[in-house]
This record gives sequence, C-alpha cells and structure tokens, in this order.
Amino acid sequence: KVLPSFFQEDENHLVLIGDTGMEFGGSLYVKEMFGETTGTLADIDYQKELALWKLVIDANEQCLLASAKDLSSGGIAIALAKMAAVSGRGVVAGVRMNDRRGIFEESQSRAILEVSSKENLDKVLAMAKELGLKTDIIGKVGGEVVKINDITMTVEKLQGIYFSRFKEVVEQDI
Repeated sequence: KVLPSFFQEDENHLVLIGDTGMEFGGSLYVKEMFGETTGTLADIDYQKELALWKLVIDANEQCLLASAKDLSSGGIAIALAKMAAVSGRGVVAGVRMNDRRGIFEESQSRAILEVSSKENLDKVLAMAKELGLKTDIIGKVGGEVVKINDITMTVEKLQGIYFSRFKEVVEQDI
C-alpha cells in the first residue's frame, strides 16, 4: 500500500516517533539562519533506523497509518508545514522542547505518523514500544491554521509561501 506523506483526514492523531536531541549540524535551520552549511552531522543509530522502518512498514501493511513524513530536512516544524501545505489541512501540535529551536532540529531516525483512530493509535504505540522507539502524541489534523507550539500561520498563507518558494528555487537553476 502506498503511504502518502501529507495529511489525509481532519481529526486524525499525530505521533512523533524517535528521540529528539539538539542536532543542527548541516541543518536547514543553520543554513537559513546563518547562510552556511556547517557543523557536525548527527550520528546514525542503525538499530533505531531499522526499528523505525519496521514500524512504518508493518503499521502500513496493517492499514494503521493514514500518512507518514520523515524529519530529515528542517525537523518537526518543516515536516508538519509540508504536510499541511500539500494537503490543504491545518494542524495543531504541541511539541515538548527545552529550546524553542528544537522544532527545527534534525535528529536521525524520526518520523511523524498520522493515525486515523484511537484504536489504531493504541496499536501503533504498542508496536513502537515493542521496538524500543520513543513516542509522543503531538496533536491532530484539522482546521485552517498550522499551529506548532507558539507559531501560528493560516494554511492559505503557508501554501502561498510553500508553492511560490518552490517555483523560485526551481527557476533559479534554469
């Protein structure tokens, strides 16, 4: 079954899978804030990466997931923004962080999973626990705004930025 990487239904649950550190080496955050690509890249724990892939594949085969998105570029904030922009659906998410920048942090072996029901959510959480993966229920899909902690933007404004910026990036290399 093909697993989309954008929101599917309002009221679906969102789960953050994996450990969040404060790893910004080579990150989109550093590039945008300081205009350079620098720093030490995060180490990859291949066992956790394998466990994450097993969770996503097995949960998808059991039809427990509505969508999934990796956090490889820009962290939680950018992943949720992309999911919202492409789907046209809002999101309200609260992510526990010691540092506000943490929503842009790019630790390895993490993903956001969209799950359609409480029953499916319980199954996904149990599967993740069995695989030794950290989980955090961070919010729900729906509405006309994207709210991540203390950052809020309408879906319409986000789509304007997302789709026009993509065009600018593509055209600059032509």
